[in-house]
Amino acid sequence: MSDLAAQVRAAVQNILDAAGDGYQVTQMVICMGLERVVDGDIESTSWFWTPPGQPDWMTAGLIEAALDIREWSRED
Repeated sequence: MSDLAAQVRAAVQNILDAAGDGYQVTQMVICMGLERVVDGDIESTSWFWTPPGQPDWMTAGLIEAALDIREWSRED
C-alpha cells in the first residue's frame, strides 16, 4: 500500500472508529466535487480516488452499492 493510500485509509478509519460501530476499512472509493478559481472564473469537476492496485470491478461494485444505498434511503 502506498504511503498516500495508508494515510487516506487511516483518516477514514479514524472517522469510523469515532462512530463506534466496529467497522474496518477494507476497500474504498473517495468521491467528491472540486472547485477552483482560474482567471476569475470558477471551474468545477467531479473527482474520485481509489488506492493503487484496487481492481476496477471492486471500484465499480462500491460505486454501485453507494448508489443503491442512496436510492434505498430515499424510500424510507
